[in-house]
Amino acid sequence: MKRMENEVGLDIIIEREEVEGETIFIATSPDINVFAEGKTIEIAVKKFIEGAKSHLETFPEEKNLLIKKVKKEMPMVTRVFL
Repeated sequence: MKRMENEVGLDIIIEREEVEGETIFIATSPDINVFAEGKTIEIAVKKFIEGAKSHLETFPEEKNLLIKKVKKEMPMVTRVFL
């Protein structure tokens, strides 16, 4: 897949939390200081993307740093049980 010139790739982490008996999902990134939550993973990711776009529009210098941080391949995270 070819990257667009100003495209930014972010790693995100999805965590499941129990809040007042309800499950919510929290999307965060080690790359920028943005987080979002939702009742489903899809909602949390959608809100995260909206927040990340807004954050990078507000702080374009961070976007420029992320563009320079070229990654050939996104890392894969998985869970193993021992």
